[in-house]
Amino acid sequence: MQRNRWETAIRCLEIAAHPNTNDEEVIAAINGFRRTADGTPLSRLCREFAKTGLDGEAPEWQDRLDRVAQENLELRRKIEEIEGSRNAALQQLREAERRTQEIGEALLAAEHRADAAEQRFAETQGVYGRISVGPRDENLGLYRALEEARRNLAQPMHEPVRPFQNLLNAALQRLDQTPSSTTPISNRPWTA
Repeated sequence: MQRNRWETAIRCLEIAAHPNTNDEEVIAAINGFRRTADGTPLSRLCREFAKTGLDGEAPEWQDRLDRVAQENLELRRKIEEIEGSRNAALQQLREAERRTQEIGEALLAAEHRADAAEQRFAETQGVYGRISVGPRDENLGLYRALEEARRNLAQPMHEPVRPFQNLLNAALQRLDQTPSSTTPISNRPWTA
């Protein structure tokens, strides 16, 4: 009931403060406020209306504000969780990028090693080719020499020529044919 009186008192003040209200109506509205407020100061009326609102909905608004504040706290907590998850994911992404770079560098080094190994393999094949062709040619030459030696062995053997023996025999024959006018060789041992 008191609330209705205070609302009426405030309406009287509204009428008094309205620009279209004439002086007589202003005085009447102010007197109406005094009678209705029954000595309650205007500041108290304003405080009461600020707490409850004009339609008496203050407790409902307070509940709404409390719910909104609670939802705000929940949202802030969720935002912090999401930020933490995002930061963790970002850290994992950076770690994955670092590992990817290391793997890329290792792969590049492996490719260089593989290229070098292929080059050495090609060089080894070239050397092996030259080595395998060289002995084949040498073996062919040795095979031909062996075949020639076999053919020579199949032919009848001749007595080997002894050039020194022939020369010695010829020298001995000339000695026998020389005249005896030369000094005879004595068989005495030589003494000094």
